[in-house]
Amino acid sequence: MNKFYGNLFKYVGTAIDYVLEFFIGLFSLLTELSRSFRSLLLSVLFFGGCLFFFIFLIPMSYSSRGGMPWGSIVLLILIFPVIGSFAVSRLKYLQYMATEYFYERADYYLLGKDVTYETMGDYGRRYERKIEAERRRQQEERARMEEEMFRRQFEAFFNQGNFGGYNQGSYGDFGGGNNQESYGAYDGGFKEKYEAAVHRLGVDVNADKYEIRLAYKKLAKKYHPDLNPEEDTTKLFQEINAANDFLNDENIARYKSMYGKKQ
Repeated sequence: MNKFYGNLFKYVGTAIDYVLEFFIGLFSLLTELSRSFRSLLLSVLFFGGCLFFFIFLIPMSYSSRGGMPWGSIVLLILIFPVIGSFAVSRLKYLQYMATEYFYERADYYLLGKDVTYETMGDYGRRYERKIEAERRRQQEERARMEEEMFRRQFEAFFNQGNFGGYNQGSYGDFGGGNNQESYGAYDGGFKEKYEAAVHRLGVDVNADKYEIRLAYKKLAKKYHPDLNPEEDTTKLFQEINAANDFLNDENIARYKSMYGKKQ
């Protein structure tokens, strides 16, 4: 009976995960498309396109009473990036809350693991706390990096023993930033290892920590040797665990600060 309930929770959680993942992808795509269209439209207006706006778009909105409401469609496209971003954020919240709830109950019946919370809403509140903690941590990390950059600039300026500090030597050591001593040891193939790990989990390199955790949970359940006795998934399961271990909070934050997509 435990196996029946465990599989039931597992399949329901997986179904919810896939449905919400579809809508997250759909809204993300629409948001990017509308953002691109908005940038194009604003560029047209900025470079002498105001006349186009008054001659074409506004009359088109009035003439569309018996046809397509073009003015409303354009307005929707202009404001959709805000709507879409909010929708994606809430869908990720629902995805985390629902999948954590159902997957933990699947683990309870199939693997005998403890359940963290009794209600689905408790998982949602945990997600909100994690999001807030991550936001504060990123702010602190940015402040720390700015302070470190200022410190290095200050040292590079005064280490020459004079207030000029603008000779080729000072900029050769600091400004170039490409020498082996200053950056080689710090990077050390980190970018390649990080991207290989996220690809192993099947997510984009710009995925946030919660998307990475959800991807790991999904793959771990799919390829766990105890849940797939008919297949030899031990090696694959070890690779998934190794990728997840490498993608800890510190490495995720480090990659995003160094190579993350600019918003």
